[in-house]
Amino acid sequence: MVSPNFNSLCEEAELYYCDFLCKEGHKLVPEFIIDHIKQCQCCQEQLSRLTRVLSIGEGHIESEQKQVSSAITIMLKLHLAYIGKPVTCEIVKPFLPSLLDPALEIGIPTPITVHLDNCQTCSEDLEVIRRLNLNRKQLRRLSQLFVEEPPKNSAECSEMAEMAKSVAAMDFGRTTAEVLQHLCKCPVCRGTLYEERQKMCDSLSEYEYSPEFPCESVSATDIFDYVVPYGLDFASDQYAKFRESLTSHLRICPNCLAKMQELHKTIYGICERPESEVITVYHVDESAKAQATSGTEELYAGFPIKVDVKQREEVKAEQPIPAIDFGTALRQKVSVTNLKPLLKTGAVAAAVILMAVVLFQNIPTAKAVTLERIYEAIEKIKNVHIASFIPDKKEPIQEQWVSKTANTYMLKTERQLVLWNIPNRVRKSKELDADSVETSPLSTEMITEIEGTIGSFGGLVPFANISVIPPDAKWEHVIDDSSKIADGVEVYDLTWTERVYDGSTVSKKWRFFVNAKADLPQKIEIYQILPTDTEYILKSLMVVEYLSENEVQKIIKEASF
Repeated sequence: MVSPNFNSLCEEAELYYCDFLCKEGHKLVPEFIIDHIKQCQCCQEQLSRLTRVLSIGEGHIESEQKQVSSAITIMLKLHLAYIGKPVTCEIVKPFLPSLLDPALEIGIPTPITVHLDNCQTCSEDLEVIRRLNLNRKQLRRLSQLFVEEPPKNSAECSEMAEMAKSVAAMDFGRTTAEVLQHLCKCPVCRGTLYEERQKMCDSLSEYEYSPEFPCESVSATDIFDYVVPYGLDFASDQYAKFRESLTSHLRICPNCLAKMQELHKTIYGICERPESEVITVYHVDESAKAQATSGTEELYAGFPIKVDVKQREEVKAEQPIPAIDFGTALRQKVSVTNLKPLLKTGAVAAAVILMAVVLFQNIPTAKAVTLERIYEAIEKIKNVHIASFIPDKKEPIQEQWVSKTANTYMLKTERQLVLWNIPNRVRKSKELDADSVETSPLSTEMITEIEGTIGSFGGLVPFANISVIPPDAKWEHVIDDSSKIADGVEVYDLTWTERVYDGSTVSKKWRFFVNAKADLPQKIEIYQILPTDTEYILKSLMVVEYLSENEVQKIIKEASF
């Protein structure tokens, strides 16, 4: 690839790329720079590359430049503010929850992520939080909690003892948002809260209790607000009437109270965990991408960075960027206009664009194909044919023709052909060995069901929405040297575990053969491992063909419908 030929004005414009992409940041860009960027093809190409970096993990956006939201841009700035500075566990801790928010996913190594690569304790904390499967609001509140310092006025603690009893009993009638914040931030008071809840649990466990409520379905997400009421105000809680059923159960169930105690120890254990001995320093170094790497630096091959990993005693104390800036950004949903600049705009923007160029010119193409992009690409297609096979059988056991444009769905099995025509509200079917067609009206329930099938394109992905993918799921590039893989096709595995009806665990794997240019699967192999198996077993596979509306209508017509 030929490198762009920058002139001096391009070099000056490069310093303002991040601000140019944010509407709120436009006021920081000189007018002559804005005019240059709009007219310069070279700058437009650089902006396109930067946009792709910042937009990883964001979907459902029409134009490329609109994909770069203020939140992801400022989160990246918050990460890169620590370039050249010692990064410790305390610095990384508030970032942990945000790393699990798909809307804030950052696709390049940063001073924060490289610390996680090298610090086992921080990496373990991240995995612990991941397994909680918290929602976005809960993750944001957890980040805010991690950034807070314990209150210095110990006189308040004596006044909180009675409040701790009420909160332990989930009686929030007398509490305020300020009280709840104190109980979460103060190690002494949250210890009191734990003790009061334990007294409740012990008193209930003295007799056998058999709740009708399905305790096994109570998750960390359900009880998080009771254990970490930081940032809540139950006096104005819009969900109060919906909580009562769960709250009433939690008060009298030793099993669920024990879950709350375990969650308490998990969350506040991370809050109070002492720092590890690992300190990392992230440097931007253009020559680093050309050097041979070894050890952990192999993770950053192709990126213009160098990472120093040191023990605490090796590093002299440096004044870090105040954590309050990060907390303020979170409370304002990472607002550009209200955030204090963490570094000079030029330094951050230059570092970002430098890595953006390297990312798309020097690293393997495989890094650019993500599960998010596959979901986005599938949502955009209009018509598709899916043939399903089972091992050792040459003919498909099922074929599906799905058309979003015509709002129709046709299914062919080994014996029957069925067409659902939503606009005409009819279902047509016929046996393959007969000519007669049976027609029946579609009920509202059936229309809703078929529209769901049309929307998901007959199951090209195992989960209808990327937000419901299990937290233990992994997306990995498969290096396959097989001559059967066509040019431009890359192979990826999505693996996860599911609990089945008898309580056992089944491991599942979907292998996607993806057209890397279009981010669309051409073939999908479905595997699983039962408890009695030692390796994945191929259960079925799908071969996918993307059609035009005319091609689908022609096939339906040829089927005599």
